[in-house]
Amino acid sequence: GAIATVDPANGLPLSGQMVGSSSRGPSNDYQQIKPEIGAPGASVSAIAGSGTGTGPFGGTSGAAPMVSGSAALLMSGFSTNQQGDGGNAKGLALTPGQAKALLMNNAETNIDIDPFSGLAEITRIGGGEVRVNWAMDAPAAAWDANAPQAGLSFGMVEVDDVTTITRTIQVHNFSNTKQTYSVTPTFRFASDEASGAVSVSAPAKVSVKPGLGRDLTFNVSITIDGSKLPGNVMNSGSNGANGAALTANEYDGYLVLDNGDGHTMNVPWHVLPRQAAKVVASQSSGIAGGAVIGLDNQGAGIAQNDAYALLATSPNIPEGLKGGQSPTPDLAAVGINTIPVPAGFCSGQDSFLWVFAIATHEEQSHLLPVSHQIWLDTNQDGVDDYVVLNRDLSGLNTISDGRQLSWAVNLNTGGASAFFFAEHATNTGNTVLIICGEQIGLNASNFFQNVGMDVIAQDFYYGGPGDEILDLVVAPLGEQYLGLPNDVPGFTNDPGGLTVYDFGPLPGNTPEQGLLLFTNGDRGAGHRGGATNGTDHLIFTP
Repeated sequence: GAIATVDPANGLPLSGQMVGSSSRGPSNDYQQIKPEIGAPGASVSAIAGSGTGTGPFGGTSGAAPMVSGSAALLMSGFSTNQQGDGGNAKGLALTPGQAKALLMNNAETNIDIDPFSGLAEITRIGGGEVRVNWAMDAPAAAWDANAPQAGLSFGMVEVDDVTTITRTIQVHNFSNTKQTYSVTPTFRFASDEASGAVSVSAPAKVSVKPGLGRDLTFNVSITIDGSKLPGNVMNSGSNGANGAALTANEYDGYLVLDNGDGHTMNVPWHVLPRQAAKVVASQSSGIAGGAVIGLDNQGAGIAQNDAYALLATSPNIPEGLKGGQSPTPDLAAVGINTIPVPAGFCSGQDSFLWVFAIATHEEQSHLLPVSHQIWLDTNQDGVDDYVVLNRDLSGLNTISDGRQLSWAVNLNTGGASAFFFAEHATNTGNTVLIICGEQIGLNASNFFQNVGMDVIAQDFYYGGPGDEILDLVVAPLGEQYLGLPNDVPGFTNDPGGLTVYDFGPLPGNTPEQGLLLFTNGDRGAGHRGGATNGTDHLIFTP
């Protein structure tokens, strides 16, 4: 019997607010700013084939045609012979790149994320929310001279010292008079600028004359000091698709160009830097029993070393084409480790963790969509009994959660279990899958049981081709048992080093090829890897 009263005067307008489910960049592989621009995703749209019918239509599918329509209006407006409010020389045919730049340069940047929770990141809005009328009146446009985007994407960078990266901006003058712009680099968030880890430099002022062939170019550089970067909190396991972890590690902002006569254009910039180790070994071959290998970390980040018995290597194969929906997961090396654990850890009896280390030739931004699979024939009858693989927390065939687990699937019953997150520090070729021995029917009583093993890497999402290493034979304690460094809790350098114990060959096993060392292991929040490309995994041969 209660009466509810709704007063529009007390409402909170959602204009300028972004729904939390909206897409988030940067793009996989080459870390370009995505999305490049935003638009309202909840609107009333025409219903195809209905004549005059309309209906609600939302999501990215509703926002994308708004941007397409804006581009069409802009290109149509520029093709007329009328003079624009901004003094534009109309009658020009815009290229698609120029139209994109005009829209990205002249968008609304005051957009909040998850209504009223603060400014949205550049990797959520790009240039901002589209304003086609502002773009129509703009006397000039600016874009990356070497990329089809009006944004400066500095990528994912492993920073082992002080790194400077430079991009070139091209400015085109659409008006009939020379345009002079002041140039001001800005940060999206004050805390990023205050850290001093990233600085942006550009000329204080630029001038561009009107007319074809008179475009201006100038350089914008960012300098990253690895010693001032925070620890990496991103990973494909426990954090998965957690946007807060990405925000904590990225730096972004706008390069603001102001002509002092009412026109301001914004060029978004973004970088995702990581404090990186750079491990150089005193030797990589000729390793014998009792050998001491010197490891010199020449980077800015802590080297988090994990060692594995090297079972096999695989040659580099050609990559799939960008955008071709056919990436090729390419195995480089496979290693294994066994860690005995007491009763109460995995089960009520003494047991062991079986740890599988997989290195690929190319890095993956995120462990999904790659599917690393360890096929195990535990009784060696020629038929696989289990497969260990990375899959989403939401299930073996879904991706709704984003966090990757190490699953063990019983191929005879179809049952599956997962106790541990997969280890993958993002933008690395290194993946570690961990299972309890009981998950595949083994325990401390059959440490030395020979198991047939095939290793396969596939594209789970697109279904493209993959790579494989077949016909290995292993046993939990028939491989090297490798002790961890004793400094793990404090994350400090251990003068005693990492001690590797080799129990020797086991009859029937595939001969070990040496030692596989990961230098970007996962030690928890703030210490989730970070190593330069080429030193994130090292191989040592006898």
